[in-house]
Amino acid sequence: DALPIFEDCGICCCSVLCFPCLMCRTVSSFGQCFCLPLLDPLCAGLTGFGMGYGATCSPVSLAMRAAVRERYKIQGTICDDCCILSCCFACAWCQMARE
Repeated sequence: DALPIFEDCGICCCSVLCFPCLMCRTVSSFGQCFCLPLLDPLCAGLTGFGMGYGATCSPVSLAMRAAVRERYKIQGTICDDCCILSCCFACAWCQMARE
């Protein structure tokens, strides 16, 4: 498959229909507070950027991605995580949900 994010239709549908639900469900299944992703827009709003897009990475999303990489021994760096989150925020969350 050219785009592995489409391997799980349930995750793709959830991301399209209710992206915040996907984020909360992913964080919860990882063992963190269900509402944690809801802090990302607040943090982005305080820095002048919206919903994880722009010159900064959303801190909750970045921490979650780094934690997923660490838990599953996936190679990469914080810089890689920031670039992926900045380029395709939704795809990064779909990827984390599949892990």
